[in-house]
Amino acid sequence: MTRFVVLGMGNRLMMDDGIGVYIVEELQKQNKDESVKYIVGETDIDFCLDVIENTSYLIVIDAVKTGKEPGEISIYSLDEMPLMNLGFSSHNLHFFHFLYHKKQRIKGILIGIEPFQIDFNLGLSSILNNRFHQVMINVKRQIQKVKETAFS
Repeated sequence: MTRFVVLGMGNRLMMDDGIGVYIVEELQKQNKDESVKYIVGETDIDFCLDVIENTSYLIVIDAVKTGKEPGEISIYSLDEMPLMNLGFSSHNLHFFHFLYHKKQRIKGILIGIEPFQIDFNLGLSSILNNRFHQVMINVKRQIQKVKETAFS
């Protein structure tokens, strides 16, 4: 069983929607801790579901629009996330629906990063690109904080 997974989600073809992917790619390059597995999930929900099946603690990093300043992060506990009507069909079980139903077994958090612009274009907006380094610092700080409290 993989104990600790950091999963980057988003669509890099939709500008800032891809921030979770870009952050996790950078964290993968810097990772020296074998107890943490960094996975780029993008928008491949089936792949993401396979990855987390044997995970005991999950950190999802994704763009989340909350009205904060671009690049600010919000933290949500996965076991406290309400089951929202995010769209469901028998062909497309939404990722967060799955997490909600597995909340007794999969513990973790969602690190939501406030986007500036979500539109058809490859790469981050100039505003989020300029704040990328600070976002990385804030996300790394949150991951370290979780590791210290979840596995102490």
